[in-house]
Amino acid sequence: MEEAKEKTRIVITYGKKNVGVFLNNPDATTKELLRMHCCLVNVLIRDMVARGMTVTGAIESIRYSDEEALRMYIEHG
Repeated sequence: MEEAKEKTRIVITYGKKNVGVFLNNPDATTKELLRMHCCLVNVLIRDMVARGMTVTGAIESIRYSDEEALRMYIEHG
């Protein structure tokens, strides 16, 4: 009998200092990985705003971070 595949779950843990995202499927699809990324970005924006940053400032910080990650990937593979 074929074993039933567990549905992919995205679990976000949010503490005073740490934000973590756990994806229970190492073979997740691109769509699932993008959804995980969006969940994390959402939590980060909320946390930055709660700490006094403007929404625009939080979004710009995350945009910069993503652009840097992409640049590093392109340069270093």
